[in-house]
Amino acid sequence: MDASTYARALGIGAVAGMRSMTAPAATLSARDHPFAGLAVAAAAGELVVDKLPLTPPRTLPGPLAVRALAGGLAGGAVAARHEDSRALGFAAGAAAAVASAFIFFELRRRLTEDAGVPDVAVALAEDALAVWAARAANA
Repeated sequence: MDASTYARALGIGAVAGMRSMTAPAATLSARDHPFAGLAVAAAAGELVVDKLPLTPPRTLPGPLAVRALAGGLAGGAVAARHEDSRALGFAAGAAAAVASAFIFFELRRRLTEDAGVPDVAVALAEDALAVWAARAANA
């Protein structure tokens, strides 16, 4: 796999670790896919649900599996669009999604609990980073 394609697959996978639906929404939108609108709506809904107190941690098995799948599918799509191995893109995207889920979970915890930053401020910053990174990975 080409290094820049690998970096893009890792990047879009990392996005899925932050916001699971943002990665597929960005990837489908970049390809003008018929389901892009539905994916964007799901991603917008996730941005709201993420801030709710009843939302389970992203590191639990169910949410983590969804993030790995979303990252893998988006990574595979990015690789295929750049005429590279879909399987390697899937693996890179899935691995990056799992890693970033734990990294950003812990970062958010430290910023809110240890540093006293309001959770909504950290969540909104993470939203912005996820959207920016998704656009960069799909460029």
